[in-house]
Amino acid sequence: MFQALIHTYADDLTDNDYYILDYIERHPNDTQKMTIVALSDACMTSKSTILRLTQKLGFSGYSEFKYFLKEHALKEDHPSDLFELSRYDIDYTIQLFEEIDKRAIYELIDQAQSLYGFATGFGQENALRELKRYFFASGKHLYHLPALTEFQMALKEITTDDLVILISLSGDVHPILNHLKRLKAKGIPTLSITSFKNNHLAEHSTYHLYYQSTDLGTYNDHTQKSFIGLQVLIDLLFRGFLDYKKNS
Repeated sequence: MFQALIHTYADDLTDNDYYILDYIERHPNDTQKMTIVALSDACMTSKSTILRLTQKLGFSGYSEFKYFLKEHALKEDHPSDLFELSRYDIDYTIQLFEEIDKRAIYELIDQAQSLYGFATGFGQENALRELKRYFFASGKHLYHLPALTEFQMALKEITTDDLVILISLSGDVHPILNHLKRLKAKGIPTLSITSFKNNHLAEHSTYHLYYQSTDLGTYNDHTQKSFIGLQVLIDLLFRGFLDYKKNS
């Protein structure tokens, strides 16, 4: 319910709003007990910013928002069984995919002179390689940009007849923010593929798709993330594209 609320009002939220919401989701027990002053201090922001955020989300103020968190949103624990988590990620990714009208995305892929892809991590890179393999089999070549240097070089060649596909987990746009601004200034269409809870990247993209990725726990001092939702989304995107081609 908490993520669904964020998704509903995503167009009205700023990067700072997402930072606050991410803090709330990572500290559910503490947040339920916090005053607005305590939360603003924890997020290094002002009380007025917190208040405006709660109003953007449809609440009359902070008290009503905190009641919502306590009684509804943060009680929605994910399944604890690791195999059930896989089912949850798959089912929710499919639900997110079905909620979006994807015809414009398929048309853009079909009409693009060239496809370019950039991913922000190892798991995302694997998904991008799989997407490249899919498209190659259908006669569409995707140029894989393996690092920021190659992304920078490609900016000189990419035109408005192309499509840039960006795959991320966190949706953190800071490392590629200048690249995104240049793409937007040149009128080059972009498709972002990000996890549902963090869609900063989606704010800077022409089109966006979401997948669900839950934490599997901390092992060897590292938080383990599942990318099964991302793999499912890549498969759904290609199946949808094939269906579009078949019926167009």
